[in-house]
Amino acid sequence: MHFRTSARIHLDHLRFNFREIVKKIAPARLIPVVKADAYGHGAIPVSRCLVDEGADFLAVAQFQEARELRDSGIDVPVLIFGRLFPDELPEAIRAGFRITLFGVEDIRWIERVPGSQTARVHVNVETGMGRVGVLLDQEPEFFDHLARSRRCVWEGLYSHFATSDEADKSYAREQLNRFNTLMNRLKTKSPLPPMVHMANSGAILDMPDSYFSACRSGIMLYGHYPSTETSRSVSLRQVMTLKTTVAHLRRLPAGHNVSYGRRWKTERETSIAVLPIGYADGVRRHLTGRLQVLTGGRRYPVVGTITMDQMMVDVGDHRVAVGDEVLIWGDTEDGCIQVLDVAEAMGSIPYEMTCGVSRRVQRVVVAGHHDPEAD
Repeated sequence: MHFRTSARIHLDHLRFNFREIVKKIAPARLIPVVKADAYGHGAIPVSRCLVDEGADFLAVAQFQEARELRDSGIDVPVLIFGRLFPDELPEAIRAGFRITLFGVEDIRWIERVPGSQTARVHVNVETGMGRVGVLLDQEPEFFDHLARSRRCVWEGLYSHFATSDEADKSYAREQLNRFNTLMNRLKTKSPLPPMVHMANSGAILDMPDSYFSACRSGIMLYGHYPSTETSRSVSLRQVMTLKTTVAHLRRLPAGHNVSYGRRWKTERETSIAVLPIGYADGVRRHLTGRLQVLTGGRRYPVVGTITMDQMMVDVGDHRVAVGDEVLIWGDTEDGCIQVLDVAEAMGSIPYEMTCGVSRRVQRVVVAGHHDPEAD
């Protein structure tokens, strides 16, 4: 079946990115982050590909995401970043999910779970993100509680950078110093857990002293640098190619309004190509007046307000036909549009762009650049 609009997921690019990141951080272990449906790419095919490539540990944000991986037959350890509540803990422990602790209360919840099975836990400590993590100034005895627990097996210690994707790394270095200070203090009492991880994509690129025993990579796996301010010290290939087709062509005279709000009108007689993709598919309305698309090796501006289901492109007098393929972003033989550039055009980040591609857009998983792979 031919889909007028589709997001092609190139597993060969995913494998390439995985290998390049592993090479960069060696001998540290890579924890691929596949939360949010693998940043919009499809958690199941992405995770299967990564495990096949050698990933032996994955990370997600929520309990139901980890359960989805298990239900699909993926049996490697899965770390859940988000907090698990008492009603989720029995199943999470049985499944062997790695549980993040945010305070003493989490330890108590685990200890109240019926049975004697132990839980493998990772401790998230607050170093300056200000979002989640153990606040050691408020719970100074936290690690003593953890050491006394018979139900918690301490497997990991981690924290999260707030500004590693910025050119100015001074605050990131403050966070790293706090994390190192904590580790040095903990080492005077007992050995550290086998997994210590702090580096995210920005830190993988620019802060090798934050690698420790493992690193977490999300956006880089999918072929995007986290911002324009990081280095390009790892070569990447975009995994998602978002394409549509020309559904309709209209020849309009000069002075003709196009789309809602009459925000754009033709300056001359021109051809307008109508594309069957809009903000319900993930091409944000805020990109109105900021987006260019590519067809036939040439870029054209999107004109008029982007609507829920369609957007319009000024193709002038060039040869464009109904049914022609149009690239929104990704890598093709005819050219490339970087998600990062699209995100920058609307003051956003690549994460939001790929996560925002809706379920209405069919994901087509391909093993190579052209050959579909059966799921």
